[in-house]
Parts: sequence; C-alpha cells; structure tokens
Amino acid sequence: MITFKYSSVEYVRRTTSAATAAATATKAILRSQRRLRLVFQQLVLPRQLSVKHFQSHNVPQQRLTKMSDQVQYLDIPDKSETDKKIYKTLLLANGLKALIISDPTPMPHDGFTTSDSSLGSGESGEVASSSESSSGDSTISSSSDGSKDSESGDSEEGDEKLAACAVMVDFGSFAEPRNYQGLAHFLEHMIFMGSKKYPEENIFDAHIKKCGGFDNANTDCEDTYFYFEVAEKHLDSSLDYFTALLKDPLMKQEAMQRERCAVESEFQQIVQDDETRRDQLLASLANEEFPHGTFTWGNMKSLKDNVDDDALYKLLHEIRQDHYAANRLFVCLQARLPIEDLESLVLRYFADIPKNDIKAPDLTKFDYRQAFRKEFHEKVFFVKPVENECKLELTWVLPAVRPLYRSKPDGFLSYLMGYEGKGSLCAYLRKRLWSLRLIAGIDDNGFDNNSMFALFNICIYLTDEGFKHIDEVLAATFAYAKLFEICPSLKQVYEEQQSIEANGFRFQAQRPAFDNVTEVVFGCKYFPPKDILTGNELYFEYNESQLDNLIQHLNKFNFNLMITSHTKYEGITYDKQEKWFGTEYCCIDMPDKWKQLWNESKPISELFLPESNRFVTHDFTLFWHQQGKPDIPTAPKKLLKTDICELWFRQDDKFELPEAFMYFYFISPLQRQSVKNDAMCTMYEELVKFHVAEELYPALNAGLSYSFNASEKGIVLKVSGYNEKLHLIVEAIAEGMMTVSSTLNEEMLNTFKKDQRKSLFNTLIKPRALNKDVRLCVLEQIRWQLVDKYKCLNEITLEDLREFAVKFPQQLYIQALIQGNYTEESAHNVLNSVLSRLNCQVIKDRHFIEDRTVQLPQGAHYIRCHALNESDTNSVVTNFYQIGPNTVRVESILHMLMMFVDEPLFDNLRTKEQLGYHVAAAVRTNYGIAGYSIMVNSQETKTTVEHVESRIEAFRGKMLQILQTMSQEDYDHTRDSLIKLNLVTDTALSTEVHRNWSEITNEEYLFDRRRRQIDILRTLAKSEIVDFLLENEVSNLRKLSVQVIGHQVAESEDDSDDGEESGVASSEEEDEDLFIALSNSLDVKFLPQEGNAATIVDIEDFKSHLDVYPKVKTNPDDTTRTSRIEDALSNA
Repeated sequence: MITFKYSSVEYVRRTTSAATAAATATKAILRSQRRLRLVFQQLVLPRQLSVKHFQSHNVPQQRLTKMSDQVQYLDIPDKSETDKKIYKTLLLANGLKALIISDPTPMPHDGFTTSDSSLGSGESGEVASSSESSSGDSTISSSSDGSKDSESGDSEEGDEKLAACAVMVDFGSFAEPRNYQGLAHFLEHMIFMGSKKYPEENIFDAHIKKCGGFDNANTDCEDTYFYFEVAEKHLDSSLDYFTALLKDPLMKQEAMQRERCAVESEFQQIVQDDETRRDQLLASLANEEFPHGTFTWGNMKSLKDNVDDDALYKLLHEIRQDHYAANRLFVCLQARLPIEDLESLVLRYFADIPKNDIKAPDLTKFDYRQAFRKEFHEKVFFVKPVENECKLELTWVLPAVRPLYRSKPDGFLSYLMGYEGKGSLCAYLRKRLWSLRLIAGIDDNGFDNNSMFALFNICIYLTDEGFKHIDEVLAATFAYAKLFEICPSLKQVYEEQQSIEANGFRFQAQRPAFDNVTEVVFGCKYFPPKDILTGNELYFEYNESQLDNLIQHLNKFNFNLMITSHTKYEGITYDKQEKWFGTEYCCIDMPDKWKQLWNESKPISELFLPESNRFVTHDFTLFWHQQGKPDIPTAPKKLLKTDICELWFRQDDKFELPEAFMYFYFISPLQRQSVKNDAMCTMYEELVKFHVAEELYPALNAGLSYSFNASEKGIVLKVSGYNEKLHLIVEAIAEGMMTVSSTLNEEMLNTFKKDQRKSLFNTLIKPRALNKDVRLCVLEQIRWQLVDKYKCLNEITLEDLREFAVKFPQQLYIQALIQGNYTEESAHNVLNSVLSRLNCQVIKDRHFIEDRTVQLPQGAHYIRCHALNESDTNSVVTNFYQIGPNTVRVESILHMLMMFVDEPLFDNLRTKEQLGYHVAAAVRTNYGIAGYSIMVNSQETKTTVEHVESRIEAFRGKMLQILQTMSQEDYDHTRDSLIKLNLVTDTALSTEVHRNWSEITNEEYLFDRRRRQIDILRTLAKSEIVDFLLENEVSNLRKLSVQVIGHQVAESEDDSDDGEESGVASSEEEDEDLFIALSNSLDVKFLPQEGNAATIVDIEDFKSHLDVYPKVKTNPDDTTRTSRIEDALSNA
C-alpha cells in the first residue's frame, strides 16, 4: 500500500470545518482512541512531570553495563503523567535505532513464552467483520431491556492485549531511480514474497493471521513503513518471520508479475481520487533536478512497459541491499513484557541485520525556492475534477518545517488560517454562502511536508455563488492572509494554543499497541530521543522570529493558484492532460486584476483574530474519586424510560480522565415516509450544523467534539471531550433544531440543495458505495435508493423544508447514553434541557420507525448495474449470504467462519488469482437478521464480474472442505484466538461507549455480549460448525449477488516518457455536456441477464413478493432458533 499520509503522525496541522472536524474526531474516536485535550488556566509542562515520573522505572546500572558491547542507551523519551508505560531508546551496534515500550499491565498466566514456534491454544485473534452504522447493517443485533445485565457481576472487560511492532525504513519514493517510477512501492510489495529462511510466499501474513493478528505496509516519499500486531504469546515467532523478510527476502523473479498486478490494481482504485490527482499534477511542475517529480504509486506502465524484467529484478535486490540496511531502520516494539525482555527480543532479531555506509539522499541540500518551475506560481491552473466539486486553492512553498517542531509556527498559522469562529475567513465566506467548508495548513504527508520544503495550502470549497464571486473570495482571502503581519503580537493567542496542546498531551487517552507504535516510530527518526513522544504534540516555546519568517512567506504574491471545477472560468478550455492520472487541466497567466487585488488589499473589519475561548475547561474534578470510588456495574444503568425517551448512564471507574460522551438518537416517523422526507432530513441536519458552526467551532479547538448526522430513522448527535462544558454543545444543537426553520430563505435552500446534490453525486460515482447502497436497499423493507434521493432534491421547495424543520422535533423518541466523568443528576439535567427545548410529543404511528428486513428467497439472486463514472474501471462484486434471525451462537459461529476463511480467501483470490487488490469477508447483521458477505474489488479491464462471482462461489464451495480437513489443533487454536479477541481490554473509554451505544440503538441491550460469546465458544465443537454450514450452505442457501460493473476505458495513445502533460484530443464542449447530462439525469439502471430469471431488475417489485421478518432481537440462547424462524415468518 502506498500513502501520502503518515499513519504514524497524530498531530494534524490542517484545520477543517466544524462539521468535518466533528466527523473526523468521531471517526478517530471509534478507530484509534482519540487522545484527550485538557486545558488548565496555567500551562503545565509535561516534560518536568514525566521525567520525574519515569525515573523510578530506570533499568538497573549493571544491566546497562552488561549490554553495552551490543547496544547504546539514548535519552528516555518524556511522556505524559497518565502514561504508565516504560520506555527505553536503543542504538544497536549495527546502527539500528529502537524504541521499546513495556506495558506494565499484568499478563494472564498463559501469556508470553520465548519459544512459540508451534502454535497452541490461547492466542488472541482478529475477526474479519464489518459494522455499517449508517444503516441497520452491522455486526451487533438484539435482546432484553438490560436490567439483568446492569446488575450482573460478570465483567464485560477482558485482560488481553496485543503486542505490536512498527519498522520504518529510511527509503521512500523520492530516492527511486526516475526511470523506474513506483519502484519503492513495488519493493514494499515484493518484501513479503517469502524469505530465505521461510521461502513460502505470504508465510508471514499467514502466520500473523493464524495468531490472531494483522499486518500491513505503506510507502511514503522519504520512508517505508511495515507494521504488525499479534497475540503476545506469538510475538517472538512473529519477529522471527518478519525479520527474515528484512534480512533475506527472496523476491523471486516469477513473483514480480503477480505483485505488479497488485500495484496496478491498487493504482486503479485511487486513479479517480481528486486529491491524489492534484498531488501528481503539482509533482509534474517540479524542477527536473528535484526528486519530488516522480510518480510514486507505480503501475503497469511505469514498472513493465519498456522495462527489462532482468534489469528490474537485479535493481530490486540492489536497492534492498543498499537501503534496507540496519543503519537506515527505526523500530518500535510494544508488549506487556519486562523492558529487559523486549530489549532481548530486539537484540535477538535485529542486531544481525547488516549495516553499510550508504546514507539516504540529503534532501536538505535542495533550495526550496527552486523546487517548482516558474509556472507553478506565475500561472493559474484550472483543473477538471472527477467528482462534482468546486474549490479554490492557494499553495505557498515554505522552507522545511520539521526542524521547527519545538515552536511549530506552521501549526499555529494553520490554526489561525483555518479558524472558523467569529472573525474568521471561513465565517465571512459562510455568511455570504460563498463557501461552506475551508481547510488550511500543511498536510502531514511526504509530498506536502518533507525535508526539502513544505506546502502551505488554503483550500476553499466554493458554492455556485462563491464561484460567481471568486474575485471577492480572493480579496477576502488576501486580506485575511495579510492580517497576521499587521497584528502587534500573536503571543497571547499562541499561548492559549500552547496550553491546550500541553494539557491535551498530559491527559491523553492511551492507545492500543498497534496505534501507538505506528504513531511514535515516526519520531524515532525525526526527533531527538527525548522528544520522540512529545515532538508532534507540544508547542514547546514561542519563537517570534520563526513565526515572522513564515508569515513573511505568506505575505508574498508567490503562490500556486488552482481552481478545480466542472464549470469553466471565463471560457477556458482544458487542453492539457497529466500523464499518469489523465487529469485534464489548463493554465493561463495570472490575471492582472488578481495581482491588483493583492497589491491593493486592505483590512476588512469583519476579519480579526480569534477571541478568548469560552469552551476552555477549568474544572477537572473526577466524580468517581469525589464519591469515594464506589463499585460501578459494568453495564450502563437505565435511569429513565418513558414513551418519549430512554436514558442510559454509566459513570467511568476505569480510565479516570475528565472526559464524557453524550450520545442522542432523535428518532422521527417523518424520515421514512417518503424519499423526499429522507432527503429533507439530511438537509435539515446540515442546516442545523450551519446554524451553530460559528458558535461551536471554538469548542472543537478546546478539546471537545460533536457530530450531528442523519441516520436510518432520524438524526444522531454525538458529543465528547472534557465533561465540564459538553452540555453547552448539546443545548446549542437542541436550540438550533428548534430555530433553524425561521432562518431559512430561498438562497439558503438553493445553496444546500446544490451542496447535497454534489455530495450524493460524489458518493454514487464510487462503485463500492453504490454496491453497498444497492445491497441494503434490497435487504431492508423501507430504504430509499441514494439515486432517488438525489433526483428528488430539485422538487423540494422552501415551504417544504420549513414545514419539515418545524415538524421534525414535534414527535420524537430519544435514545440517550451519557457515560464517563459525570453524575446521574447531571445526566438527568442534560436530558431535561433537551426535552424542555424540543418540547416533543409521543410518536403516534410507529410503523415508520420499525426496523424490518426481508427474507431472501432460497437459491441465488443477482442484481447488476454499471458504475456511474464512465472513466472508472473498478468493478465491485459482493455476494451476501443470509442466515436468518440472529443468536449469540449464530454470530459466534459466523465470526469463527470468518477467521477460518480470512487468510485462504486472501491467498486464493488476491495473491494467486489476482482478481483484485481489495478482497474481504465480513459478518453482517441487518436488524437482527444474520448473514455474511464476500467482496472483491476488481477492474473490468482485467476480468469480468461474471468471472469474479464464479471464483467467489468456487471459494465458498471450499469452505466446508477447509473446515472438515482442519486438524483439531488448528481448530482449537482458531477458537481460542477468537476467545482472546473478545477478552482484549479497552484502552480508552470511547471503545466501551461505542459498544454500549450499538446495543442501545439496535435495541439489543446485550451489554455482556462478549462474555456470552466466550461462553459459547469455549464449548463450540467443530462438528457444530460443519452442521451449520451444511444447513445454510447446502439445503437453505439464500444468496444475493450485487455486481457494480466498471467500464472499459481506452488506454491513452500517448506513450511519452517525459513525465509531462499530454494534449487532450477530445472535445471539451462534449465532455462538459456529458458531465452536465449525467449530473442532471443521474440514474441507476439494473441490467437483465438473458436466460436468468433470478436477476433483479426492479428492487421494489422484487421485495413485494418476499416475506418480511418481524422486529427480531438477538436470542442469547440458540435452542429455539428453528421454531423462531418459522414463527417469525408465519406472523409477519
């Protein structure tokens, strides 16, 4: 995998809109335990605290002396005071640098062993599963009212953790030969193709998955990353397999073609991504002697056409030997082992990696002012996008900013430029409906932020009105950019940010080992040992000269101006085409009127610096401590249940941080009544967010976050962060829900209708998104296709939207969960404040809020359509197999099946058959009805969907054989791995909250679901799974195959190798007409298959002949499953 994002860097220099920031924050919370940001009135210096705290864990001196002939000990990194882990920084004799992290949490009795070459029971595992929270399709289903669970003494919490390792190689795409573009990425793929010690291809990947783990890699511009997580018991053997790949990879010549196909498939999946296309277009403007002009992704053209295989094979091995030397490696290793044992592992497996005298290219020798050719900042670039978007981008080339990490002037300027509160550029543009979203700063990726230069970017997403007023938008942007130069001092604003970041680091939530090592390995190379953990997090010092220097750069009329739009500016013609991605664009001289706007720019009274932040937290009382640390039930407690609402609450007694989560599901009967109402519900939530954006943006900066998004039958509000002022966000949103109707006018209506059309268009042209939408529309009794939602937007009138906005709060059922550092009384107060503002009544007709799933007919049925983007070759085939009403036993069996098939599926369909880069199997539970799916993302230019579907079926036919021929030892191992997975401890409160919220919104209330699964798994025999497969795969097969077919796109006839743009032969007028025609008449037509009566051509007609399951909850017991299925259907 290649990426332009440093997965190891959490610090984000770019700031986004309130809505985007909230969504991003929520996603990060659910994925990788987003760190807390705490604010004190006075700055706390974590360095002073953490050094003192750490000293008590120093390794005894005799140990240092004993190992001194093999390793040198560097400074211990400073850490936060809440971080109990023990750190040690090593420099091996071969030049390799390593950070080892010992988690002092006690291990279970059957934990780590130094010899684990034979796999036994007791490993942790990772299940291939999926949760689709935007619909009823998820991995979690139903049950009782939760009262029994709330009183249960059985803990849902386990005591297992996974070990993790990350290795960063000081070699990336910038160092590859220009005539082998994409070689660094290709090398990353080839490394995994077996080693001299373990010659079987993909044996490392197979071993990791067998041990319940995960592995991956990505290539950036200056570095390449490899990382894995695994059950702690198997860390030793996993390091053995992994380091064998680094020391002696086979990289056989016969494997090259298969991996070139994988690189090509990966390229095809991102070739339509506008952000990636933008980066490559800028790369094409690089000065010839600079390395950033390369095509980093690689594809068949760059790695096969006019490339001699023998020469490529030889070069691969030479590059690996030269650049994968020990002195170019940085390692981060974390586990619940004594620090001495981790050190021994590092020495055992990494100390004998050879070193050499070859250094990475010195990129600091390049003059950043010459990085791009003159047209970069002398021309205006007009770019034709793939998606329906319109944006204005200004990009300055700055000197490299990584050396400035202690003062972070770039991060501070990103905050100022991207601020969206009162007085900001974004607020100014929003008020005029010229823009709804703005991003500013330096992306943390190898192209925008490297050792040569940094690209500071202001990206303004324009509305149609904003495009018409582009001169005024530029004038405001110029005025805001020049504002910072005329301010007498920015120190006060800087110090507030410094305090926020310092206390955020001090009280940060802990991350899982995998997230942690991928995060901090970056610092092993780019920061001194003492600052490895703090370098990306803290504003150490205010440096006025460094800040002024960057401000001076931003105050020069010396930037790249790029306008991306399908609407042409003043008759321009897209007459050029970027070589690798085919991006169509044109460039003209910078207009004199825009130069004049810059030169004559004057301050605007509405634009000023951020004011003092009223959302900054001052009270950090931990209520559980204050109340004497009472025993707290592991499940949330139901504080309130009425016809209008239910309130669940749990006070945190584990993580002991002043944070809380407040989740509300506003369920309304309106949304499902018509596709028009569904569209208006999305517009309504967007308008509420617009209404409160300026007021609530400071909260996002103060360590709080919120999201407010339409869901299946209403709108979900999620608020999280420091608990003291969270209620202010909830109250502001509730107030906005009631008052937004009075703010609406025709201009707002038209702006948001167009914005929603853009959003839906951009979703629908993605084959995987379309595939998912079609699948769920077939399965759910009431669900509107996104394309129908898109088409009805133009019918919505101002009166329609006002009426909807008034009616939505009138009849509601509110599900609420408040969890964390809070009290029962305060939780009641928050809900009461919501109820008093909304003044809602009981829902009278509950038909439209009932979640129902259709029963697929026996046999196989197919639904097929073409991808909507005619330039997209990607095809997606998802075969879904419906099982029936869910039980804990059923879902446990399905998760076991996914673990059995995960590695064979990858090995067969991707590695051997090369059907596509993305292959996945997942458990799916749709409103209490269980099933599973197998998905392959292929390219129509390479294979047909019919062939892909047949190969999925061929593999599914082997699943029973895989299980039947599996040894009892391997079966026990897989079962125990799944048990260990369910016992993995939560590292942050957000994980527990997410799990509890799923139980509440699905009305399942099985808060001890994992414990119930463990009880079943411990006695689950292989024969039971065999019988389950025979029942559902042979005699009761219910299959839906959803096929979105990509397009056969003609290859460009331009085979030039100069890396420059080529001409565009097609008619621009014709291309624009095609886009307009598509956007105005977007439609999904389902394709018949001649002679196949099982092909679906009309979803609603197909569903009208099917039985519908009643509302089903997960049964904790499977003994009555068969009768429940029969009763459910007979009573439907």
